[in-house]
Amino acid sequence: MNTLVIFSHTNFKNSRVNRALLEALSNSEHITIRNLESLYGQNPEAIDVKVEQKFIENNNRLVFMCPVFWFSTPPMLKAYIDRVFEHGWAYGSKGHALEGKIMQLVLSTGSPEDAYKSPTIGELFLPLTTVGVYTGMKVAPIRVTYGCLNISDADLKKVCNNLKKLLEENA
Repeated sequence: MNTLVIFSHTNFKNSRVNRALLEALSNSEHITIRNLESLYGQNPEAIDVKVEQKFIENNNRLVFMCPVFWFSTPPMLKAYIDRVFEHGWAYGSKGHALEGKIMQLVLSTGSPEDAYKSPTIGELFLPLTTVGVYTGMKVAPIRVTYGCLNISDADLKKVCNNLKKLLEENA
């Protein structure tokens, strides 16, 4: 299964956890990574819709990977979805490009898990999982790495290995 990781992080150069996660996935034969800020900076207008749609069309699984940014996605990931998931391509009577693909959210947060009892991560990201359902994707359970500000090197290595194993399944 070919997997497209659509990654967004507003301060990637200072990220320990997300940098490690991307590095763990970077040498996988069936995984393609699109780092939105590396490609387009902070400019939503720069997103090349047709290029991004081709990447999506050539993959069976879409992974949206980002830190939880004020209880949501970073702005470039939201802009990506707004622009790339066009009517007539992603939805509408002629929009079937995403149907049958697997959608997976891979999130990280500095806060511990108990900080997300109400609302839960699933409740916070319901709009994004609803996009998956609306466009005909199969939405996989959300994967979250909690407590990233204090995660040990050993635990970070386990998280990286588990993510790589998950995304290489059925490859």
